[in-house]
Amino acid sequence: MDFLFSARLRSFRAVIRLNLSLVIPQGEKMSSDKGPGVRLPPPLIFIFFIALGLLLDRYWPLLKGWPASGHIPVLVLLICGLGLLAASLYQFWRHKTHVEPWQPASSLICNGIFAYSRNPIYLGFILLTLALGGWLESVWVCLSSLPSTLTLYRYVIVREEAYLERRFGQPYLDYKQRVRRWL
Repeated sequence: MDFLFSARLRSFRAVIRLNLSLVIPQGEKMSSDKGPGVRLPPPLIFIFFIALGLLLDRYWPLLKGWPASGHIPVLVLLICGLGLLAASLYQFWRHKTHVEPWQPASSLICNGIFAYSRNPIYLGFILLTLALGGWLESVWVCLSSLPSTLTLYRYVIVREEAYLERRFGQPYLDYKQRVRRWL
């Protein structure tokens, strides 16, 4: 019985090795690639600052009585933000790589929405924050996108870009030169 189990285990390991060799260039080990070292999940950064904006709005509201036409821009921001997120997630799924910034990248995505922005997911988060602020008629929630973006840049984007330079080298540097960070 142990012989049968160990034979199946060896077969499973061989399949895994073959699949990894198709994704990871020769000479690189999966275990040595620990990813960019991001510790703060980007959605939590935005949620924290949105909550802080809501708290400030409750005790120190800046502006009440937004214009009646304010709902149209909110809808546009919402649709654009959700569209960017959907297009980005589709590209990650299509390329079979991790969307989580603390996981190692298996491929460099340079097409689709990523041909126009290096950070379309984060841009989508910013637009959704602005849409939420407009819907709640909260200047503080809208303003929360500023510290969210600065924190994101400092603790996520800088690490991701350094990691991608190490991981993909010249192809990433060429991509970085061709495509802007935001738009």
